[in-house]
Amino acid sequence: MYEAVQRCLPSAHLAPFTALELAEFSARPDFVTQFSGGERFVLWLDGLSPADLVLLGSGVLDKVLPHALMLASTDTAWRERLLKDSSAVTAPARTVLLEYAERVSVPFSMTQRERAVIRKMGYPVSKGIAESFVGGENLIKRYHRGARDNPEGHLLVQAAVDARRCGIHRPLGEDELYSLWCARGDYEYEQCRPLFRRALDWASAVPQDASTGLVFRAEGGRSPDWRVLGYAAGADDGDHGHKPRPLHSRRWKAVLELLPEAGDQFAIGIAAHLHGRGDIAEAALKEATEAAAWGHPAGAAAAAALRGLKTEGIA
Repeated sequence: MYEAVQRCLPSAHLAPFTALELAEFSARPDFVTQFSGGERFVLWLDGLSPADLVLLGSGVLDKVLPHALMLASTDTAWRERLLKDSSAVTAPARTVLLEYAERVSVPFSMTQRERAVIRKMGYPVSKGIAESFVGGENLIKRYHRGARDNPEGHLLVQAAVDARRCGIHRPLGEDELYSLWCARGDYEYEQCRPLFRRALDWASAVPQDASTGLVFRAEGGRSPDWRVLGYAAGADDGDHGHKPRPLHSRRWKAVLELLPEAGDQFAIGIAAHLHGRGDIAEAALKEATEAAAWGHPAGAAAAAALRGLKTEGIA
């Protein structure tokens, strides 16, 4: 994406954002003046969650698009869930997908020429383009073997994967990872830091024929926070021929309890709705509405989604 922008719009100003950051930025009094001077601006939003798309469709794009070009990515599986849903809860997201966005699909399979290029670059050639760049299948093998070879590390990856499956696409702080891991394995919170450290070392190690660990530092290694491999989350959802792993009620409730910030609760609520978990959706959206400070973008969007749940009798 960065290379494409540099080739096509070499003089443009490129800025990465999260959806929540963009919503907050667009609400600033000096928002329009930030795009002055007649220059081109390109905003990059990577790995959008369903809640991010709902938020963008709740007035944010109307403010931003007259002033900047926006590029974004989202998982195909989430996109399909959103398009199949017909409720008012996710209507703003469908507006984004069907009316605002021009879809550019990245093919999963590779041509023989692409395979040769990737092999020449030193990456392990596997099923798909992005998967080959990170060594996804090799990492999934490590993930599955970890249930036997390193059960604590395996549970840590599962905890991070399940947070993502519950709609949390942002990086997680180490204390947040620790809390989710403790809940996952029923560990005593005050007694297991050394065990957690060994689990994190295993989960973040880069195995042979891979370019990353199952979890990795955000912002290209510059952040203290951690991301989990999206390919691992997709595998647990049953993508690309892998056996799906159930996302049980206990996992939803742990993420709901341990990530109480309004933006997280909003993300959990939208994802739960798309998974047919009306009880979790209502609880999370209600908490997001109550926990948000005045003017918080996620609070207003959560309140609208909660009204949609109640109006349609979904929750």
